[in-house]
Amino acid sequence: PLCLNEEDGVELIELADQQNQILMVGHLLWYHSAVVRLKELVNNGDLGRIQYIYSNRLNLGKLRREENVLWSFAPHDISIILGLLGEMPESIQAQGGNYLHSKIADTTVSLLNFASGVRAHIFVSWLHPFKEQKLVVVGDQKMAVFDDRAPWLQKLTLYPHSVAWAGNIPEAQKAEAEYVTLEESEPLRTECQAFLDAMASRVPPYTDGQEGLKVLKVLNRCQ
Repeated sequence: PLCLNEEDGVELIELADQQNQILMVGHLLWYHSAVVRLKELVNNGDLGRIQYIYSNRLNLGKLRREENVLWSFAPHDISIILGLLGEMPESIQAQGGNYLHSKIADTTVSLLNFASGVRAHIFVSWLHPFKEQKLVVVGDQKMAVFDDRAPWLQKLTLYPHSVAWAGNIPEAQKAEAEYVTLEESEPLRTECQAFLDAMASRVPPYTDGQEGLKVLKVLNRCQ
């Protein structure tokens, strides 16, 4: 995240403005072509009205003592959800489980409720039997799945499922999956180039201090 508390975040933003410096946060996934394309699909209304979003970031990986799994894993997912919806949650609930250390959460589930009616949850864990990095966006016309573990040609998939009503009884109408064509690129290289471009043009990048501060606010409310 940008920093650990919102006061420091505000101070960093003000300092960058005063010194005419570019402040950028490393929310890497906004420089992933699948996330950029997903944002376009949402903005264009291709998925219809967004109803629910959830993200799983799970692994049996590096176990940390200096931070909990919420602060280690969830900033990226919070960033994407806020960016896709363009709004802040009006209420948040979160719970975590401390298993390896009495004061450090190894797994957390965070529930975000938005004024638009969208609901979201984020499940992160480093005590999990397999690795999964998956974001699901449910719209009333199509559903989208970003699976960062999938081969490049299958990282972003659309499911044009629908629900038909017959005599007030809903019936699921399943459709074939559609893979979204993506430009293959290296997100970290794209992120670094975005920082260089921002310094050259003096136009703030998408993941600027304000975007980082929004994520920080949600992290602290979850904490």
